[in-house]
Amino acid sequence: MSGPTIHVSFPMGPDAYPATALHWHAQLSHFVFHALARRFGGRVAFSPWEAPLEPRGRDVLVSFTPHPALRTWKRSVLIENSNFDVDKWRHAAFRRHGLNAPVDSVAEADGWLRGQYALVVLSNDVAIRRVAARDPQVAACHDHMASMARVLSVHPHPIDKAEFSRLHGGVPIPPKVRMLVYHGGPRKNSAELIATLRDLGLRENADFSVVPYVDKKRADLMAFLRQHFQIVANTSFSETGPINMIEYLLSGFAVYGHDDWWDGAGNADFTWSYDPALMERNRAGLRRIFHELGPDGVAREQERVRAAFLERRDNDWPALLGPVVAHVEALLDSDHPGRV
Repeated sequence: MSGPTIHVSFPMGPDAYPATALHWHAQLSHFVFHALARRFGGRVAFSPWEAPLEPRGRDVLVSFTPHPALRTWKRSVLIENSNFDVDKWRHAAFRRHGLNAPVDSVAEADGWLRGQYALVVLSNDVAIRRVAARDPQVAACHDHMASMARVLSVHPHPIDKAEFSRLHGGVPIPPKVRMLVYHGGPRKNSAELIATLRDLGLRENADFSVVPYVDKKRADLMAFLRQHFQIVANTSFSETGPINMIEYLLSGFAVYGHDDWWDGAGNADFTWSYDPALMERNRAGLRRIFHELGPDGVAREQERVRAAFLERRDNDWPALLGPVVAHVEALLDSDHPGRV
């Protein structure tokens, strides 16, 4: 098929997933590239992230920031993460409830995004509801992003449910409730949760353990964690997926997270809030999890949330790939300029 080239560029190649990498970048590259190849055939070319790329004419680029070509090339369909937080956008900080915690700067990407054809934004359920309700916490940032491109659409993070369910089942329920807590800098901040767990009399490395990183591609490690921990917690200020935690949910863990991006599927006991007025709610929820639910109760809650997630269709890959392919198709016929 002749015509403009559709350049696809992500940090990992499309064939890395799932054979050698379960990283989100590999999953994104795999599903997007193959969906475009099915629709546009030989016009789709993968370009390694580090390789120089010079689109020209009516070519299209499918990628995300900070791909170097985006500084000047604007005939692009970009897949981005955002929770549209106004303080994060304006101040690169989580500034509610008397806090001023630094997070990744969103404004740094403005020059890359401005003038692009389409922004396909992946977000979490809490932020998506806030966008729909025109919540002041997100509205100005959402409108700003919409002003930078011809098209903006917002979607839940898709995930390969079958692949990430490979560890679910077959592991006995642990004899006691234990929590694995992600903590390591602002992106994985759980310092306040850890302090509260200690204050409640829960013991580190007995009732909970703290890790900065888990290599989820190691099946032996994940199986070990499933045997010893029922809950994975991350109360980060800046989590926008929470794709990392959804991977744990599908694998058979219960998820405990910051209520800015995790609603506990309706169960507030599994959410953490930085609002001082909700500190006792945090503590009461943790007491119920550790002292009242017991291993069987946590297991039932995990299965309830997991089943609800599996039943959804808006977080399946086709729900995202359809709009991405449609945006590329429209851009191929569009007069949208290539260069600034």
